Amino acid sequence: MTGRTLLSVLAFGALAACQSAGQMDQNPPTWISLYQASWEPMANCIVARSQRPLLTVTPTFSSGRASVVVKNAAGGVMGTFDIRQVNARDTEVAYRSIYGGPNSGAGGDARDIADRCARP
Repeated sequence: MTGRTLLSVLAFGALAACQSAGQMDQNPPTWISLYQASWEPMANCIVARSQRPLLTVTPTFSSGRASVVVKNAAGGVMGTFDIRQVNARDTEVAYRSIYGGPNSGAGGDARDIADRCARP
């Protein structure tokens, strides 16, 4: 990738990611999965695995739930994880992204993170 192409991709990413977390919540989830895992360790693992250079990961915890917002360096929301306890042994994870569906790079990477976090 040339320098000019990389700058174009980064500029597009910054412009496309100008949604707030509240705006992102209005969109349908990119994917939803149910895991046999406790919600709190699952949420902590998703936070840890989502940490990458040039990204800010902000978790918010409440009773039986967590919201994890992933932002780019410009502050635009790239994606959100909504994690909630369904029952004593199951956790639902819903992911929303500005970049396409579950088989896109962003959606697939996020699902891979959640899948890995659900493994003992």
